Amino acid sequence: MKEIERSPGGAISFEKFMTLSLYHERYGYYQVNQPKTGRNGDFYTSTSVHDIFPRVMARVLIADIHKHNLEPFIVDAGSGDGNFIASFLDEVKQKDQALFHQLTYCVIEASQYHRRLIKEKVHGLNVRMYSSLSEIKNDVPILNGILLSNELLDAFPVRVVEKFQNQLYEVCVGIDHRGSFREIYKPCTDAKLIKWLNHHDVVLAEDQRFEVPLIMSDWLYKTGEWISEGKVYTIDYGYTNEEWQHPARKRGSLRGYRKHQLMEDVLQYPGEMDLTTHVSIDAIEKIGIENGLEWLECLPQGQFLLKHDLLSFIKQVNPDKPFSNEQKQNRAIRWLAESNQFLVMIQEKRQRKKDDA
Repeated sequence: MKEIERSPGGAISFEKFMTLSLYHERYGYYQVNQPKTGRNGDFYTSTSVHDIFPRVMARVLIADIHKHNLEPFIVDAGSGDGNFIASFLDEVKQKDQALFHQLTYCVIEASQYHRRLIKEKVHGLNVRMYSSLSEIKNDVPILNGILLSNELLDAFPVRVVEKFQNQLYEVCVGIDHRGSFREIYKPCTDAKLIKWLNHHDVVLAEDQRFEVPLIMSDWLYKTGEWISEGKVYTIDYGYTNEEWQHPARKRGSLRGYRKHQLMEDVLQYPGEMDLTTHVSIDAIEKIGIENGLEWLECLPQGQFLLKHDLLSFIKQVNPDKPFSNEQKQNRAIRWLAESNQFLVMIQEKRQRKKDDA
């Protein structure tokens, strides 16, 4: 509230509100020392359901490293609580001992709470920890290898715009007479917002609201420039420009999750719930191409996992023991096979050889 009170016009952007709510060093949602995922958290991820997901991904990336002769160097951005990393590296160790000893696994995790959890789970393993992209770039100026992110981009703060009576407004956050947060509409005069919409061919219908991901775009440009040779795996939920035009998405996608409940009013409980948006698929592809990344594939996660032998993890079960570990694993596999709300986007950058010039 102090930030709003000292801001011009008594309002801040949604981007600023989300940044403070999620990443404030003391009160931010991701900084607070409490579980975010799983039964005791606010939402589920593919990793919190079962460790089958990171094990399938480990096999995919092992095959990629060998098939394309990639550097055994993986950067995991937005790693969360460390469950993915521990299961991933355990699978690499089981399947390819030589690669396990060659592999360098780097973590970019902004949350101090999550970094502590990761350190506990990967103790003794060859895992490097960084708090930001700029920090790892100081250590690794050029990336040759694989960049992986799982539900990272949807957590980046966004600006919010809306078209009303044929004019574009920015939706900001202010305070009402009762001291509660409220939305405030201001004519959109920020050239960065208008430039982004034009550059990415986003045309809003009347009364349509849209989240402009300037921070996500900045991340994509910086990582795209950073990668010299290798592959990028981005796992998240999102829409194409065409899908954004569907009437069901007219009010945008910004929402909160608290104790496994969808919260449509994202101004409630700042710092006490997750805030997330669907990502712009076309923007991810376009920014990648502008930075030399070829768009290889975009598949629903369930289809992707089935394509890469998810069903090979099915276990023989005793029907008289419905709560056995084998039964739990098989239920998780069925859930993952249908987890098509997530998308797996794959990009690649290769250095051209002299013979190709």
